[in-house]
Amino acid sequence: MSGTAYEARLFLRMSTYNIIDLFAGPGGLGEGFTSAHSGENLFRISVSVEMDEVAHRTLMLRAFFRQFRYAGKPVPDEYYQYLAGKMGRDKLESAYSKEWTAATKEALCAELGNQAPMHQPLIDSMIFDAVGKENDWLLIGGPPCQAYSLVGRSRMQNAVDYVKKRGHSFEEDHRHKLYRQYLRIIAMHGPSVFVMENVKGILSAKLEGERIFPKILADLRDPSVAASHYNWENVKKNKYRLVSFVTGKEPEQGKESEFLIRAEDYGIPQARHRVILLGIREDVFSKIDGNITPLAKSRKRFLNKVIGDLPPLRSGFSKGKDSVDRWKKHFQTMEMSTWIKDADPMVHEELVKAILELKKRDLDRSYDGSENFALNIFDGWYSDKGMKGLSNHDTRAHMDKDLARYLFVAAYGKAKGKSPHLKDFPEVLLPKHKNVDTSLPDQKFSDRFKVQVLDHPSSTVTSHISKDGHYFIHPDPAQCRSLTVREAARVQTFPDNYHFEGGRTQQYHQVGNAVPPYLAKQLANVVGAIFEEASMK
Repeated sequence: MSGTAYEARLFLRMSTYNIIDLFAGPGGLGEGFTSAHSGENLFRISVSVEMDEVAHRTLMLRAFFRQFRYAGKPVPDEYYQYLAGKMGRDKLESAYSKEWTAATKEALCAELGNQAPMHQPLIDSMIFDAVGKENDWLLIGGPPCQAYSLVGRSRMQNAVDYVKKRGHSFEEDHRHKLYRQYLRIIAMHGPSVFVMENVKGILSAKLEGERIFPKILADLRDPSVAASHYNWENVKKNKYRLVSFVTGKEPEQGKESEFLIRAEDYGIPQARHRVILLGIREDVFSKIDGNITPLAKSRKRFLNKVIGDLPPLRSGFSKGKDSVDRWKKHFQTMEMSTWIKDADPMVHEELVKAILELKKRDLDRSYDGSENFALNIFDGWYSDKGMKGLSNHDTRAHMDKDLARYLFVAAYGKAKGKSPHLKDFPEVLLPKHKNVDTSLPDQKFSDRFKVQVLDHPSSTVTSHISKDGHYFIHPDPAQCRSLTVREAARVQTFPDNYHFEGGRTQQYHQVGNAVPPYLAKQLANVVGAIFEEASMK
């Protein structure tokens, strides 16, 4: 069934399918699924579970927002006042206590697994109360995956040493085994469909010398067999077929890479590669004769399409007085630097233009205006007419020396259409890190300062963006800064009315760990077609 035909048929449907969202983070996956509708919502989150208290606050706020969407009511002005910093959260809660109570029942702050055994009965009870004896419902989530991260595995020895000091082996570290909690919910509650997201590194990750991914797939195909190994009780005897969203088929043995989704192939403005499994209960699979329409590829979206309209901001100084006058004078004194004079002619030209431009600008470090920024892509996915300015759009402070590096890197990117490596840096700007000397000849971590080029998809937004921003330098040299939380959220395709709670570092961490909601919406259309087809048989 084509996507257009499927969406047209949604006007005729009456059912809304329940979602249980585990390891929900700030809610990117859930946002995409609950946004899949045509006239009415196709999916509704009944329970979402997240252990991090700050991410849970974000999740709660969005659950509150969705209560109005579910009811077909306009989002109240007070919500936008809160996003603009003109109203406290307590006043928002009291003004709409009914909706807030519903959000509280939906979003649970709890931890799955052996680290918090007291939470398990509560989670199981909430799931049972939400879905009861329903046969058609959806489980989604991304079990934490630090141990499978390709970057994380480059630091594996440090992790091995760390856990050995704590008295157990690396293989016993609970982060490896959190997927089992996802598996346990499948085994005990039997969703008709599940969607599980994980990092690319899981495809090659090993435990005790053996690849773990085939074992995970075997568990997911027959959770009841896995349950007997883990001594779980009261499990269902369901079996599942594991399908690739990319091909619409079950990958053959040895072709597990077909589970890998390259987000940039589906209109997401970043090169984000993630393993996403589509599990279909065998009775549902039989009803639809194994007929699954895969994701439809679309043209690539570049960075300038999603952040190019945002108001320019300046970076700040991490030490000493911070002011726009100091910022201008800092670059004015830099103008006659030898490294600028001796730069590649194309880069030199961009450096000079940037300094002239930034000396003219009286830039702020945050945007508190009332203009609503309407992006003309994704059919208005980002924009919201009720918005009063932008939330989460303020800049970091940087060290004096890093400002020069950011200026150079951004100018190089604008001139060359790519980010420089350390070998391209003026010697005076090379970082004073111990491993820079080894990075120069073998190129290891040679892009420790990386500009995001406007006419390309962004590189993967990860939780590392919460550390320092060096990998996410803004492409405009005259702003000389890293991406704001809002810009990173735009790259991740979060709508502008999606607010992230906590301090800036916590906000970045949430954005970096999330599934892009607009990709999740496309996944939801695939899953929705399965539910719709099965319900007619």
